[in-house]
Amino acid sequence: MPKITAFGEILWDNLPTGKVLGGAPVNLLTHLAALGADCSVISRCGNDADGAALREAIRRKHVAIDFIQTDPQLATSQVLVQLNDEGCAHYDIVYPCAWDKIQANEAAKSRVAQSDVFIFGSLSVRDAVSRQALAELLPHASFKIFDVNLRPPHYRLAHLSDMMRQADFIKLNDDELHEIATALGSPYRSIEQNIRFIAEHTHTRQICVTLGKHGALYFCDGELFAHYGYRVTVADTVGAGDSFLAGFIHQYLQRKPPQEILAFACALGSLVASRHGATPEVSLAEIEAMMNPQ
Repeated sequence: MPKITAFGEILWDNLPTGKVLGGAPVNLLTHLAALGADCSVISRCGNDADGAALREAIRRKHVAIDFIQTDPQLATSQVLVQLNDEGCAHYDIVYPCAWDKIQANEAAKSRVAQSDVFIFGSLSVRDAVSRQALAELLPHASFKIFDVNLRPPHYRLAHLSDMMRQADFIKLNDDELHEIATALGSPYRSIEQNIRFIAEHTHTRQICVTLGKHGALYFCDGELFAHYGYRVTVADTVGAGDSFLAGFIHQYLQRKPPQEILAFACALGSLVASRHGATPEVSLAEIEAMMNPQ
């Protein structure tokens, strides 16, 4: 059973339909736990009723809560989510909140050192305290995945560049690729050229770019692989990228070939996008049926 640990935000997403568990680390760990991984999240919540409920909600998703710290002053994170007519989400993220003050204690360092994969995102380092904690944890990780989630105004180019350089694998979407590559001085407009530009700039050997309904691209050691996605009716896009990454990691750790990894990841992402919420239950049989239609 692979050990997977994610660092970052845990929160309540306040959707038009009600309040649901959220945060990219929990979303992707939920899917990985369902696929059989030993999952833990390193984060922080408030000493409040929302924090207690958040811990219990995460525990019920079969994600270990041993490394969730309690902040004595800051509240548990709340996010207002608005969906447009296409189901695309806009996030209003309150600052500061408890996960802005994550500490790198010895227990967290030990868990990271024991993990097969350590995942961290761009949102979680908007504050210097959590940014320092991540800096202390990264040297203990064996395989580091940087999950880019650009949420204006909660990021700085210098921080993004630094985290990309420390990652073994970078995952981002096509809009994020264009924004970051342009900010770093890329003269290119094509996705492939900008992937290669980022790879050269960061010395990262593996980059995955999601393309929404058009699938995804996977750059590995100079080679580019593509999957063109599956046709589904989108309910909402909340968590679709997180589920894609979960599917990717699941197949990657089984040493599947790149094309098979992409097919599985795109299938899981598409199934999640076709349902409401970030972590609907998706069975392995459903994923395989989408990959191999009769």
